[in-house]
Amino acid sequence: AFSGDDLKSAYLGAEIRPGEGAAGRAIRDRAPVLDHAYDRRSFPAATAEAQAPNVMASLAVPLIRDQVVVGAISLVRFDTAHPFSELELEVVQMLGATVALAITNAELHAAVMEASIRDPLTGTFNRRHFEPSLERMIAARRRLPLNERPPIAAILFDLDLFGAFNKFHGHQTGDAVLRAFGKLLRERFRAGDLVVRYGGEEFVAILDGTGRDDAFRIAEEVRAAFAEQSFRGASGERLSATVSAGCAELGQEDGASEL
Repeated sequence: AFSGDDLKSAYLGAEIRPGEGAAGRAIRDRAPVLDHAYDRRSFPAATAEAQAPNVMASLAVPLIRDQVVVGAISLVRFDTAHPFSELELEVVQMLGATVALAITNAELHAAVMEASIRDPLTGTFNRRHFEPSLERMIAARRRLPLNERPPIAAILFDLDLFGAFNKFHGHQTGDAVLRAFGKLLRERFRAGDLVVRYGGEEFVAILDGTGRDDAFRIAEEVRAAFAEQSFRGASGERLSATVSAGCAELGQEDGASEL
């Protein structure tokens, strides 16, 4: 005997490529698929071992919003004597339109939320995100016993003489420098670190679970890597920029020590 749970567990997290199975065909062709004799040999590669009858009835519709396919709804019926009807297909298409709208709205909401906490030029977080995030991090730390509190280190980066650089070489070149430094920070720090554009040319990195000595080493690595980069000026000349950094560690009793 087969159950819907067998297929559900097989499909959960599986990669369905365009053209594979009923759902993949609906995505590839951007059209509904109604198959009265869906052979298990047509299953997507990722679900080939699923426990299911050799032949089923299948129905799949693509989820399309603003001419973009965002997914598919796929149904199977083990009883091939009662295949899916045109009416059922119409109902699933109506459901698909609603689901596609919901997915698009969720993605738009996520994009808006992300844009509200990211600096658009450098891709790092902005101060709006920094302050509540730091407060939550410190509050969670304070709930731990003193002897179990991990270190928290902070690094403040300041691009050297950036105001003069911007004035002399122009804001377009200055923006290129800021973008490059933001990219360097995003690549160097961990996903769990809090990396923020704090001011015009000031950036802060909060490293949970990292002590002052390691923070100093990381800051030095960033400083050296940035000094090796070059930028093209408005007249085609090759330019460079440097950054200075200061480090501090939050002690177990929330007292800061600097380096």
